Amino acid sequence: MKNLKSVFYAGIGLALKGKSKIEKMAKQFVKENKLGVAEGKKFIEKAIKQAEDTKKELSRKIHETVRTTISQMGIITNKEIARLNKELENLKAQIHKSAKTKKNKK
Repeated sequence: MKNLKSVFYAGIGLALKGKSKIEKMAKQFVKENKLGVAEGKKFIEKAIKQAEDTKKELSRKIHETVRTTISQMGIITNKEIARLNKELENLKAQIHKSAKTKKNKK
């Protein structure tokens, strides 16, 4: 029974279904395996938590992988574009200030 629960939790985590679908599947599992009310409730809560934790971890790993891949490919990010635009604006301002100073000296 314990191994079956572990397989079920893993399946739920991998499926990453919505909370209501997970709850429905868990209730069906509880009913089919004739678990007691307390054990069934605990099982459902654990199944939902496991699925949510797996979804968060998977999302984190996907984000990390995408960021690494973008970096390796040399693709510039929006943050880097914003930084470069700011630097460009600063340089324009310096050039404008320098040109104004030269004009006033003449």
